[in-house]
Amino acid sequence: MTAPHKLHILCPPLTDQNVRAFVAPLIATHRELGDLGIRVAFRYGVSDDLTDCDTLILNSAFWRGPWIGRRDEALPLIADLAGKVPRLLFFDRASTSGTANADVLPLVTRYYKTNLLRDRTLYMRSLYGLREFTDYYHREFDVQDEHPALSPAVKDAYDLKKLRLSWSTALADYSLFGPRLSALYSRLPLSWLMRPSRRFHPPQASRSVALSCRMGLTYKYETVAYQRRRIAEILTAHRRTDRISKFAYARELRQSQIVASPFGYSEVNYKDFETFLAGAALLKPDMSHLETYPDLFQEGETYIAHRWDFADLQEKIDGLLEDRTRRLAIAEAGQQLYRAVTVGRAAREHFAGYVDALLREADAPLH
Repeated sequence: MTAPHKLHILCPPLTDQNVRAFVAPLIATHRELGDLGIRVAFRYGVSDDLTDCDTLILNSAFWRGPWIGRRDEALPLIADLAGKVPRLLFFDRASTSGTANADVLPLVTRYYKTNLLRDRTLYMRSLYGLREFTDYYHREFDVQDEHPALSPAVKDAYDLKKLRLSWSTALADYSLFGPRLSALYSRLPLSWLMRPSRRFHPPQASRSVALSCRMGLTYKYETVAYQRRRIAEILTAHRRTDRISKFAYARELRQSQIVASPFGYSEVNYKDFETFLAGAALLKPDMSHLETYPDLFQEGETYIAHRWDFADLQEKIDGLLEDRTRRLAIAEAGQQLYRAVTVGRAAREHFAGYVDALLREADAPLH
């Protein structure tokens, strides 16, 4: 951009790791963004100068708690802000990939999802459990939630044209002390505290653990927990159920040949990024239904996918354990890609370019 572009971001205080993961790449790349003429300022409340900008980004986490309890407060404010800024961009940071807030869509210039369904028409359906995979387990395996939640269906197909892909939580620091370092930023605002880790464990290192699959099994929704419980049953020979310290967990990942990372409330988990850092081969349920940025989940290259019905899970594990060359190739490719998008000037310049393109695209007419 030739002229300075004032970008204001309304978000909650940086007390939560998900919020810090959202702002981390913006803080870490402030120089690169500045070189492109983008001036970023964070606002943690509605202030008089909030709309004194070219673009205003709203982080959905600003309205904490269930949306139904904040709707009457949030919608009038969003509508008011929309009339005061050239571009109003809404970043939906919910873990539910299958939801798009039908109340907000008509009010904003663009609507960004952390994980975006490839089949946009699904946003016009009410998905059981708010996610495509929970809807699948409800339909195919008759899994019932005690208190079922259905995603609100978008009524107007035109509004779907506003849906865009946001950056994910991948661009934060997921090393052992990473979350603690980023938490210091509120008291010590040094941009390097928000940079991703530069420490990677080599995939070729000696690894005595065949498969790591530590995971919680208790969730509010049975449709979310179901996948993990079935995987736990299948992996009884590998899964260790005892709780361990963070130090022991990090050490286990570095010693593991394969790390299984099932879906939770979100398909994308911190464990995915920890696995890339640890140099293990990542095993996940098929991610092809989603678009993510960065595009880390490339089946057969950076991770191994198994079917949602688990029919091929044991086969995929056996194949990886028997074929060291392929297992290492998966681990190396995943780690190399993750390093390329998180570490160094080239990664920072790439992200700054992505933000620049995002702001430019928001000026384009919808088709």
